[in-house]
Amino acid sequence: MPNSEVIRKPKSRFHINNFPWAADIILLLVALAWGSSYITAKTVLNNYEPFMFLFYRFLLTVLIMLPFTWRNLKKASSETWITGVIFGLFLFSIFSFETWGIHYTSASNSAFIISLTLILTPILDWIVNKKFTGFTFFMAVGLSIIGTGLLTFKDTILFNIGDSLILGAALLRATQMTFTKKMTEGKVLDSSALTVIQLGVVAVLSGVFSLSAEGTSLFHIPQSLEFWLLTLYLALFCTIFAFFAQMVFIRRTSPTRVGLLMGMEPVFGAFFATLIGGEILTSINWLGGICILGATFWGRYLLDRRLKYSTP
Repeated sequence: MPNSEVIRKPKSRFHINNFPWAADIILLLVALAWGSSYITAKTVLNNYEPFMFLFYRFLLTVLIMLPFTWRNLKKASSETWITGVIFGLFLFSIFSFETWGIHYTSASNSAFIISLTLILTPILDWIVNKKFTGFTFFMAVGLSIIGTGLLTFKDTILFNIGDSLILGAALLRATQMTFTKKMTEGKVLDSSALTVIQLGVVAVLSGVFSLSAEGTSLFHIPQSLEFWLLTLYLALFCTIFAFFAQMVFIRRTSPTRVGLLMGMEPVFGAFFATLIGGEILTSINWLGGICILGATFWGRYLLDRRLKYSTP
């Protein structure tokens, strides 16, 4: 009997696992997209109610994604649907707090306060997953918090209802990032189906709350071209790309590192607020941006070092 040969396909050079920085780069792009979302949403909310805006934003998002994910949705397991609904409730809460917060405060304040996710994420990761990152890491997080303070420093600090809502969104974000990894670890879940399900939950709940809380007729479709262009941008880049990328790549890194990379969000937020919103940043504000950049890469180094020495 002749010897049989087992033919194996060569592994692709471009497999994601061959590029350890790929997850970080993608998540950094997510931070850029979300940073631009503050001034974009602020512009829309000048003329439209928050829940009505959320309804059209997420309805548009789901409609764009459906042709590409319909088969995945039909084949999705009950576990995927249950997880998606839970994540959708988280997401609706986050966006409700954020959108109403932006409605009542400035884009720069929003970008600063949401960055408190940085310090809340490792604390929750420590409590839930029993993973203490180390006191040195908290020094990097502290530098990032100081940097965001300098970045958005004005003559006075006024903590209003909008700021309180953004703070609540930061806590919800940290909770979501911590439990996303915990709830998906070891499970076979379709990322595209999971994303559409949770975004669909946000669209439905936003419509319900718009009708009940705002008295808005959702059948009165906005006629403004600016509304649809800005909403389309938020749907494509700040929602579809950002959340699908986070859903995929958060499982390739730790919740703490995700939180740290999101620390770039207020830098991008301040940049777009200056470029588009006409806000003026002083030399102190830019010094804060440099502190955040330094803290981000310092924290990355500390996490890599800890992983290196903890691996047998």
